[in-house]
Amino acid sequence: MKLRNMKNLPVFSEGKAEIIGQVDKAVIGDDFTLAYIVTNTENGPALIKADDLVIGEEAIIINSPDKIKSYAYGEELSVYDKKLKDTIFDDQGREMGYVSDFILSRRNKKVWGIELCSGTIKDLLEGRQEIPLKQVYFKSDLTAVTRNEGSDVNDS
Repeated sequence: MKLRNMKNLPVFSEGKAEIIGQVDKAVIGDDFTLAYIVTNTENGPALIKADDLVIGEEAIIINSPDKIKSYAYGEELSVYDKKLKDTIFDDQGREMGYVSDFILSRRNKKVWGIELCSGTIKDLLEGRQEIPLKQVYFKSDLTAVTRNEGSDVNDS
């Protein structure tokens, strides 16, 4: 699931059999794993840790309202915010595009890939490319290099 598709998903409490809010944002930790989501509820913003939720096709599901914690707006150190728009180069130094989204595995809540924007015309004609995260090496705060599996390019 692309992270941008999580925004506005309803948060459903199995314990109360009701929708208790909707997702405002997903926060990804430095290990490229979902840390928590911020949700808008009738009582204001709240957070739900990744271990306490299940990502369904059309909703985030929690088994108990006790899993909802208070949330005061603050600055998250989300990898998503830091890496979105990073320029991606291939192993020959050619610019491929930029990171337009992360792709999250619903099952284990880990980022497995990135979505690459290569420009309006190319994206319209060919669609946006998805690259497995294990092939992306973030070299600086603004750039990354891709490498094919089995490549002998040095990562140092």
